[in-house]
Amino acid sequence: MVEDFPPSTRAASRLIGGELLALAASSLLYPFGLDASRKRTARRAEQRTVVFVHGYLGNRSSFYPLAFFLRMLGIGPLLSFSYSAAQGIEGAAIELRNSLRHRVRGGRIDLVCHSLGGLIARTWLQLLGGARRVDRCILLGTPDRGTYNAYWLLSRIGREVRPDSPLIRRLDASRAAASSVRFSSIVAGSDNIVIPRVFSAAEGEVIHLPDVGHMGLLFSPAVFRAVHQRLLLASGRPED
Repeated sequence: MVEDFPPSTRAASRLIGGELLALAASSLLYPFGLDASRKRTARRAEQRTVVFVHGYLGNRSSFYPLAFFLRMLGIGPLLSFSYSAAQGIEGAAIELRNSLRHRVRGGRIDLVCHSLGGLIARTWLQLLGGARRVDRCILLGTPDRGTYNAYWLLSRIGREVRPDSPLIRRLDASRAAASSVRFSSIVAGSDNIVIPRVFSAAEGEVIHLPDVGHMGLLFSPAVFRAVHQRLLLASGRPED
């Protein structure tokens, strides 16, 4: 039996209400992120670029609140990567590789990924050689070892995110290929998508937020602060 994180002590009605509000906010933002960003960085060897990778059925608008927060605090440049899930996780990872080759022109990369985006990033890092360009990867609610909810999803992505899928096994076996990357997993303790929630905890640092849901990760001030602190550490800048 898999031992999960302890449950939240907050009332279920508040947890459900918070997650519904996050879902509604994501739906309102969604139309504003339909066009893929083509922004490119300057050609500077000393820059650090933060790249956002959204989750399943999302788009770059998923990270608008976090991006605004980071930009106000002087973090940047910031880029968003949009992908098609139709070709599966490995296909999206190839898209990520090709996009960053063209758009990040020098310097180092830090990744911030929500849900499925974290598996796409790990596939690039571990199976396609991306680790040599990346210093830190921050995962928000990523099903690092799959999720039992994927058995209800009758699609290629659903098959790939099952805990016993060949891709999950390959990623587990190839972790050493990204040993130079510092991973941080921010786990939503009230996640109703990644089941069990402990499957969100990748090897590396784990931050457990018991009162946050899967979509709530994208709007949580506690998540924003945690991401900001870790990006400061990656850049070598002192924390405020």
